[in-house]
Amino acid sequence: MTESANHSIYFVPGLQRGLRVLEILGAAAEPMSLSEIARKMELSRSSTFRLVYTLRYMGFIKEAEQKNTFTLGARVLNLGFAYLNQQPVTTIARPHLSALRDKTGVSAHLSVLEGQHVLYLGSHQARTGFVSNMVTGTRSDAYASAIGWCLLSSLSDAELAAFCDGLEMRAKTAHTPTSPAELKARVDQVRADGYVFSRGFHEPGGSSIAVPVRDNSGKVVACVNISGPDSGFDFDRIDTFYVPETQATALRISRELGYGGPA
Repeated sequence: MTESANHSIYFVPGLQRGLRVLEILGAAAEPMSLSEIARKMELSRSSTFRLVYTLRYMGFIKEAEQKNTFTLGARVLNLGFAYLNQQPVTTIARPHLSALRDKTGVSAHLSVLEGQHVLYLGSHQARTGFVSNMVTGTRSDAYASAIGWCLLSSLSDAELAAFCDGLEMRAKTAHTPTSPAELKARVDQVRADGYVFSRGFHEPGGSSIAVPVRDNSGKVVACVNISGPDSGFDFDRIDTFYVPETQATALRISRELGYGGPA
């Protein structure tokens, strides 16, 4: 959102600080103390205490098992699932993802692009032991994943350049693009092939197949992918089974979104 000319009048600093506390706790690997939150916020303990007290009173955060430490509360989860359920593509995709999971034996997911991140809207974990570590609500860097390249594939070259502007592209694996030119090459390949087969692209020992989902205008609005440990795939059947099944699922969802273009 662009900043309004009346930003100083409309902007509510207290609300911003409260939401920032939720972001900090959400990104933390473990519960945080009041002092730790205050340091992250660059606020005094007394100011931070008032924010924490209010959010705790409303149920957005709670005290963790270790005394005087805090973590996110159930009310944040309720908001998160309310957001996910308001996305029409989530409802449309649910039975198709479940069927894809059951047919391939691999976890199936639906993701969208949110800013510079991939956001997982739906995750159907494999019924076998070959589960994925990506679950509903997970975020990952779009530049560094096959799913991200799929989601970026409908951007124009100018829009892709704008996406890369100021983006720090760190290598996560040997396959990670670390420059705008390398990312564009990945995205161009998706445009040409219509899918991405990733083996160790995001993390060693993991594989995935990602296919774009399109709306009635033909724009890429989401991505279907199957993913899991290498042991969950029969690599001799990638081109004859896994890719076609994932493509068929993405097309079914696209058709329900009004897409009338070619398969």
